[in-house]
Amino acid sequence: MPFKTKLHSHGYFIAVNAIIAMLIACRYFFVMPEIPSDLLGFSFLVSSVISHMATLTALIGLILIPLLLLPTIARRLIISGISSFILITLFIDTIVFSQYRFHISMVMLELVMSGQVVSFPLSTWLMTIFGILALWALQYALIVKLDKNIPLPHWKLGKKFAWITFITLLISHGIHIWAAANVYQPVTMTKKYLPLFQPSSSTATMRKMGWIDEEAIKKQQEMKVSSNSDLNYPLQPLQTQPVSKPTNIVFIVVDSWRADTFNAETSPNMWAYAQKGKILQNHLSTGSATRTGIFGLFYGIPGTYWHSVLSNRKTPVFMDRLQAMDYQLGIFAAAKLTNPEFDRTVFAKVPNLRISSAGRSPDGLDVGLTQDWLTWFDKRDKNKPTFSFLFYDSPHGYAFPNDYPHQFKPMLEEVNYLKLSNDTDRSLMMNRYKTSVHYVDSIVKQVLDKIKASGDEENTLVIITGDHGQEVNDNMENFWGHNGNFTDPQVKVPFAIIGPKINTSGIMNWSDDTFTSHQDVVPTLMKHYLGVTNNIKDYSVGEDLMSSEVKRDWILASGYSRYAVITKQDILEVGAVGQYEFLDKSNKPIKGQQFNGQYLQSALEQMSRFNK
Repeated sequence: MPFKTKLHSHGYFIAVNAIIAMLIACRYFFVMPEIPSDLLGFSFLVSSVISHMATLTALIGLILIPLLLLPTIARRLIISGISSFILITLFIDTIVFSQYRFHISMVMLELVMSGQVVSFPLSTWLMTIFGILALWALQYALIVKLDKNIPLPHWKLGKKFAWITFITLLISHGIHIWAAANVYQPVTMTKKYLPLFQPSSSTATMRKMGWIDEEAIKKQQEMKVSSNSDLNYPLQPLQTQPVSKPTNIVFIVVDSWRADTFNAETSPNMWAYAQKGKILQNHLSTGSATRTGIFGLFYGIPGTYWHSVLSNRKTPVFMDRLQAMDYQLGIFAAAKLTNPEFDRTVFAKVPNLRISSAGRSPDGLDVGLTQDWLTWFDKRDKNKPTFSFLFYDSPHGYAFPNDYPHQFKPMLEEVNYLKLSNDTDRSLMMNRYKTSVHYVDSIVKQVLDKIKASGDEENTLVIITGDHGQEVNDNMENFWGHNGNFTDPQVKVPFAIIGPKINTSGIMNWSDDTFTSHQDVVPTLMKHYLGVTNNIKDYSVGEDLMSSEVKRDWILASGYSRYAVITKQDILEVGAVGQYEFLDKSNKPIKGQQFNGQYLQSALEQMSRFNK
């Protein structure tokens, strides 16, 4: 076959795949709160889907042109295989986006492949492989068909398709240039729905022409997440006083633990142990993801400082103080401490850091970390204080051993993320989740029993909590997991503190509806157990849980690239560049009302306090 004919066939093949990609991309907008009803917003949505999918497909097509020189069968197999893989990836990305509201990226792929985000059952992998093979066969057949007969050449469909792509490209980018200069959110909020989509903006040019809303731009700039890597943390060096008998401290943290499953039925052992201390009923994590949840727990500052802390490899003053007091550190996590990079942040100065547990599943990893902790605890120097961090993973993967009794029925026998949708019976998933919590509770019992048997329980402070929550489509928006929004199922977590000083302190007087947060843990421990006399504001944005109750109107939480100001009635969610949504507590848009500006200003102060 002449090369020119192959090129024509290839062009039509790319055009067909562009149309398929456009149809798949429409799935992204199924999860939009509402499709833009204004002419500008709707025009941007339609033109963006057409131009972006066509452009991406055309770029891939150009890259594949050298393969046209291969022998016929090899050419058809390779080109059809690559295109099938890309279309399947796009389809899977629509599923990921519908459940988490972010797109597949290299960072996320690394986490997935390492088992840190989700653990896919065999059925999910088989469905994916079958889908690729089936599509591969169809794509191969399409190439064969086009090689034999290019349809309707006299209609010049290729040129017309190119013109449509070019015109829609101009429309989408032109609309966005104006919208970005005027902070027109029906347009600027839509762009996040398409993967790899970076429409043009030209604030300088629009300013010269006088087509810009300076006040709106200023407000958005003030709200965006700072990328400043100049860190001033703590504001003042720690001032300390001697502690005559240091208290042992134990953090028991369960990944993806919802507040509503901390009870006598679902987590009986931890619940019973917590009755000796104080349970905080309205406790929010500092994030809807592990990175920001653990970060806030150890640093006492917002997760928006993550990148600055990572760039500077700045350890938390809490860990610095423990090491200055010669605490023995027992860091035991099921998931790897390299993703997120806790080995370069929270535990950067811990010698011989245990990076991960041995095991092939979350429930097996949890067994491993517990056994390792028990061994470490037995070998500890009893003349020195200890700090233990046990980070369990089973509920994150809805995991438990095959022979573990099904505590809650009926349940899903396995979690296939490709099948989850708004039509899925959420009670089946919830029962599986609750069984995984019950399982991890049975393992934690070994830790609690060891503490009781040690003879040093009276001098041991135990904190039981989660890093973030886990939504099981509670709001019927197809969220299955975390890091998707900032509603209670994703950020409200169990919190109990048990040990010396608790039952005689002011912490007992905090009411059940009062907001508390992970950011309060460090200042409480530093002040009452570690001899730190600084003003709390020198190193934290939290409050002292052992002081008089602090009635908060709002709490700050964050994700990987956004943050939220959360009240008891609503949520202001702000993206990385300052675009925002005002939502109710079920993640639905609030119209006709304005968020409290004072709350936002106070949140911005917390997010900038430790910048130089």
